[in-house]
Amino acid sequence: MDFSTDIKIRGFHIDVFGHMNNARYLELMEEARWSYIDATNFQDYLTKNNWGFAVVNINISYKRPAHNGDTLTFTQTIKRMGNSSMTIDQVMTKKSTGELVASAEVTFVVLDLSTHRPARITEEVKYAFVTPKS
Repeated sequence: MDFSTDIKIRGFHIDVFGHMNNARYLELMEEARWSYIDATNFQDYLTKNNWGFAVVNINISYKRPAHNGDTLTFTQTIKRMGNSSMTIDQVMTKKSTGELVASAEVTFVVLDLSTHRPARITEEVKYAFVTPKS
């Protein structure tokens, strides 16, 4: 399931150099991932099973600066679903021009919160991750 969400860049996102600092890119990508999760049954399934997830790797490429007033579109695409981890691709573009601002590959592990060990990603977990809430 591809999913997109828009976020407007505000003054507090901007650093002293007049553009968005690299750490803010990561924060906004996280916000976009949570928008995706909120739109699916994934968090409900994890909560029901006392599971959670943790990001274990992010590879990000910065292409263009983002500035105050820009609206950025964040698109999440599932790249891989493994036995205990998943990888998604995130693309950040300027809504007004479609220009690529940044892209990232994000890998996270599903965890059993009672043991803090990786949980097995079953077909049911995969289904919850790609099924929109009704």
